Amino acid sequence: METTIDVNESSQVAEVRRAAAELALAEKMTETETGRLALIATEMSTNLVKYGKAGTVTLSRYVEGKHHGVQLVGVDSGPGIADFVAASRDGHSTAGSLGLGLGVIMRSATFFDVYSVPQQGTAMVARLAHGVPRKAVTAPATLEYAARSRPKRGQVECGDAWSVREIGKRQLICVVDGLGHGPLAALASRRALEVFAAAGPDDAAPSIVARAHEELKSTRGAVIAVLVLDPAAGTAEFCGVGNIVAAVYQGTETRHLLSIEGIVGYRVREMRRQQASWGPGALAILFTDGLSSRWSLARYPGLLTHHPSVIASVLFRDHARDSDDATLVVARRNA
Repeated sequence: METTIDVNESSQVAEVRRAAAELALAEKMTETETGRLALIATEMSTNLVKYGKAGTVTLSRYVEGKHHGVQLVGVDSGPGIADFVAASRDGHSTAGSLGLGLGVIMRSATFFDVYSVPQQGTAMVARLAHGVPRKAVTAPATLEYAARSRPKRGQVECGDAWSVREIGKRQLICVVDGLGHGPLAALASRRALEVFAAAGPDDAAPSIVARAHEELKSTRGAVIAVLVLDPAAGTAEFCGVGNIVAAVYQGTETRHLLSIEGIVGYRVREMRRQQASWGPGALAILFTDGLSSRWSLARYPGLLTHHPSVIASVLFRDHARDSDDATLVVARRNA
């Protein structure tokens, strides 16, 4: 689960810090780690108050490869960082402060990444891994992934859902959008993820979706996309029903993966299997119709070289709609 806090004035800094402390407790972090996380939370949210516009901090626990801990993502639509090297140097400030914010975050975190475009805002991710020394160099996981998800404005439960699994040498990604909104949509999505969780090491994407179709007949139905990643074979196998958008980016090539029409649990034509190459460095992006699909990566120079958490947060910031449940998943193969 993730918690997103609007940060537009100074009283909200304490709210972010409290949320970070709760996650540190859940992760059973040490006193030293909890203190470092408090610094990250304070400086990230304080920077948003000083420089950001429509800023938010999203906090969550994460697991990636052999590491787990707490992640904070700060996003705003402000003026951006014109010179990051200067901005991260202690003593640099354009707001009359001591100018220690970015430097403190970078020194305290076990992982840090930032993307900023002048007049388009900034997105930064800071992670604190439990049990990892401050200066330790951690190798990236074979599959790095991140997601953003939120319910329609005014709803408590999100009718969208997502999951990433590793089974043997393969990784599987599932994105679900329950029909409509609210608890009944969420029930359909949960049922679909139960089917996904039961998939075996040799199951193909169409067979997983076909089983979900049978299991969801007692629900209001959903649209589903399943992506099966096989690094050994260098392939990404896709099957989707409905309007979930999916694409794989490999070097300069983009492979759009198309879903068939229908509603899982109600009406589905014959399942269609599609395939894309999945070599080192390949990136997959999947999202529900709660995000506009009318965007071009040309607007975001260099974005795809950043961590999936940054990519997901930038695209979610600019294209998620309040009028619908919205979910986006980004995954990258590192080796």
